Amino acid sequence: MGVTAGLVLPAWLTACSDDASGPEVKYDGVVGIVGAGAAGLAVADYLISKGIRVKIFEASGRIGGRIKAIKPSDPIFNELAADFHVELGADRIFGTNSEFGNLIKLLKVPTVKFREEPTSAQDYYIINGEYFSQAEAEARVDFQALKAFKETGLATYTGGGSVQNAAGASTDMQGILNSWLGNAYGSSSDRIGANALGEALAMIEHDKKEFMLVTNPISDVLTSKYAKALKRVTLNTAVKAVNYSDAGIVRLTLLDTVANTESTVEVTKLVVTSPVNVLKDSSLISFSPALPASKTNALSHIGMDASIRIILEFTRNNFFKKPDGTGPAPAFIYGGEVCPSYFFPGVGRSDKNLTVSVTINGPKAQEYSDLLGPEPDATTGEPYPELVVNAILDEILSEMDVVFDGKASLNIRKRFEDGTIISVIKDWTKVPYILGGQSYPLVGGTNEDRVALAEPIDNKIFFAGEATDFTGEFGTISGALKSGERAAEEVVAAILAENES
Repeated sequence: MGVTAGLVLPAWLTACSDDASGPEVKYDGVVGIVGAGAAGLAVADYLISKGIRVKIFEASGRIGGRIKAIKPSDPIFNELAADFHVELGADRIFGTNSEFGNLIKLLKVPTVKFREEPTSAQDYYIINGEYFSQAEAEARVDFQALKAFKETGLATYTGGGSVQNAAGASTDMQGILNSWLGNAYGSSSDRIGANALGEALAMIEHDKKEFMLVTNPISDVLTSKYAKALKRVTLNTAVKAVNYSDAGIVRLTLLDTVANTESTVEVTKLVVTSPVNVLKDSSLISFSPALPASKTNALSHIGMDASIRIILEFTRNNFFKKPDGTGPAPAFIYGGEVCPSYFFPGVGRSDKNLTVSVTINGPKAQEYSDLLGPEPDATTGEPYPELVVNAILDEILSEMDVVFDGKASLNIRKRFEDGTIISVIKDWTKVPYILGGQSYPLVGGTNEDRVALAEPIDNKIFFAGEATDFTGEFGTISGALKSGERAAEEVVAAILAENES
């Protein structure tokens, strides 16, 4: 849980002692928190600042949830050519003035806006197996129509159905549509509800600019800002059952995920930040009494699909540029069928910029996840089956070779010893108590589903996590942080109401 060197913190923040908890709320109880991801840490930090005792139960052996990076201190980093940390989960921040963007400015963490000066990286597109620069794509009428739908049309769309149906995109634009408004939001464009996604996009108030951290992984920001909360985390401890039937008490059945033993503990209130797929699976976490119909109905309208991140490296990258290898560096390549988006995370952070981060969500990710089998054992270091990995990488490179005249396979980085491709695969679908990527609205869903999912039960059980954000920022770190603060405020309001009575 240490912080990577180079993160500069304001003196007032680093000087805070564990006892400097700010204004206190009189409360003799203990608030339990399920999950030590961004939302759980935000809840804990807020409550601790009010002098309220908290206990955080984290099912895994680490902090951060769906935020994870390959750092220079990790053994696998030595195999990579990258001279910067590589994110395996959340990799970009949306909105320089968003919740998370403001926190990053507060902590003075170096950032880069990769589509602006000095990098001025550019997006490229695959259309019918051919490669187009941004300017070439912009010259197409069907591209202009799709871009207008993405930027303005979707936010005012009221016709129902999926994003794919709503867009009315030409056959040539289907791949880019799926990249922009399917894969980017956690699934595919034929699964995501157009009305609910448009409703969310219309609610966003920040500037929507995308940027990355230059020196520090995203996890450093969380562990720095929420340092006091980290001391309240019990790792490898899953909350298996929640019994809130008795007044004033919430009984938890805990599972030690290493020893596979159970125990019980009592708290007075509980904040649940579990992902959607965990909440839907009563074998992972059950509630007594059962969750009310309003919540189960809300969950039925919110999806969470398979998600895989694959890191590849090349020996040179000029073949990604247009038209003769001398154009702007790529930020993204959109429009692939096997891989909807190829991201170049080295832009603005590395002179090499040879690393490509591939994110696959939805049906294709599920197909690959099924092929890969169980997640590798972290204790033994056993990798995924080599034949399966090679088959997946071959399919990805085959798609790239069609576009780049065989240059992807020719320039993919391999190990000197055995000639195997150097890659990192993170299958979030297999991670226990996460089980996928991010939440997204199913066809027929609305923002009211997230409102219902976030609603407290009997002022005892509260809900946070990106899926409960109803301000348009679900699926993002900012959405998770905002949900955590909202849930913490609800806890404090409930305590103050009890004190008054």
